[in-house]
Amino acid sequence: MPPLSLARSATRLLRSLTHNQPRPIPNRRPFSVASIRSQTLLQHLQERELVESVTGTSGDLENLIESNPITTYAGVDPTANSLHVGHLLPLMNLLHFYLNGHHSIALVGKATASVGDPSGRTTERDSVESQRLQKAFDSIWRQIDGFFESAKKYALLRGYSEEKLGKRELVTNGEWLEGLGFVEFLSTVGRHVRVSQMLARESVKGRMTTGQGINFAEFTYQLLQSYDFWHLHNKKNCRLQIGGNDQFGNITAGIDLITKLRVPTTPETPSTTPKKFDPAYGLTVPLLTTPSGAKFGKTAGNAVWLDPTLTSPFELYQFFVRLPDDVIGKYLKMFTLLPLSTVSSVLEEHLTSPEKRRAQHLLASEVVMLIHGGEEAKRAELQTKLLFPAPGETMKVSAREILQLPGVVEVPRSEVVGELVTKVARRIGVCKSKGEADNVVRGGGLYVGLGSEKVMDTKAKVEEEWLVDGEVLLVRFGKGKFCVVKVI
Repeated sequence: MPPLSLARSATRLLRSLTHNQPRPIPNRRPFSVASIRSQTLLQHLQERELVESVTGTSGDLENLIESNPITTYAGVDPTANSLHVGHLLPLMNLLHFYLNGHHSIALVGKATASVGDPSGRTTERDSVESQRLQKAFDSIWRQIDGFFESAKKYALLRGYSEEKLGKRELVTNGEWLEGLGFVEFLSTVGRHVRVSQMLARESVKGRMTTGQGINFAEFTYQLLQSYDFWHLHNKKNCRLQIGGNDQFGNITAGIDLITKLRVPTTPETPSTTPKKFDPAYGLTVPLLTTPSGAKFGKTAGNAVWLDPTLTSPFELYQFFVRLPDDVIGKYLKMFTLLPLSTVSSVLEEHLTSPEKRRAQHLLASEVVMLIHGGEEAKRAELQTKLLFPAPGETMKVSAREILQLPGVVEVPRSEVVGELVTKVARRIGVCKSKGEADNVVRGGGLYVGLGSEKVMDTKAKVEEEWLVDGEVLLVRFGKGKFCVVKVI
């Protein structure tokens, strides 16, 4: 698609979350949602650290949200085949609006993806070929739809009322941009925008100072996003756009365009008389960054994907369970629907034994449940406990439960019991050669059984008592390799 065709720790941890929060008895489940109607929805989102900035006069957006259900939207361009963890922040905002009776629109930017958004970037995007774009678009569309389906089930489990849900909708800007002619676009949008304002956007200024500069397609991206906001405002009465903090300039450009295009030009009404209309607003969310401050995403090479074929539920669980204490409280508020009082009590409990990482495990389980569902969360949690048992903790789990995990390998009993552990390791594919297996054993990296007993002898043989219920052998090999062997 041509780019511009337009026809296409511990103290900080506790302090960060426990201010002004009640302290209920810290039990893990069941949780029920706390009433947030003692505070406005915007206040609730701010307390969950899901809001970086809000446009307009102080209190205006808050009053609007509380007066009547509103329509809000957030967009994502399909420049990859999967969403990643960084996309969760605007999606969580949309989810909260939906759960509280508002109309949430998720926009998949099929048309704008072919142009490329320069916001938050120091280099030029690759052009997206039509076939690859279509594949990415289809994938992102399915993922967003699936996210809301899974998130709705998760919300109901956490005490939200189905009767109070609002409306959710998926749209693509291809519906209106791919049928819009270049001359029409210039006459509708171009004459209302000043080049000086476009050059003043941080996303543009940052690129202009680099040796590479910025191409014309990326330079005009803000006009396309502005038109998206105008279209949804005009056709669906969309009053609020949600986006990352690096989108602030594009969002305010859309608000400016809406203000200018709402001036009537009909013969009955003089063009100099502003037509009374409902103003639009913007809400930005914090950018999810690494400890070094780098933005999460595919370009940075650190994306944690929401597609289970790219990042398995177990790997997603591992990402969150390995987080340091100084961010865990913030993420519990951002990425879960747990009442904030529950978050506070969980953190207090966590501080009594931080080595057990109770808060991290809770966060990991809730996020996997949110994205992939309860069954996947249980499997990821079980797999984690089997692979990394807590010190001194004895697992009580049956072979039947273990066999529900992914990647089970079936091996005849005669090739397991009584055989060298190193040979079994090669047989099930956790290592490639006898030498590799021997080296891992000598280095103390081979564990077996429910208790993750370390095998120290390269001549050790599999014993019957290592099997769970006489039919399952658990093998942990090196860093992160784990295999469930069903002995048949």
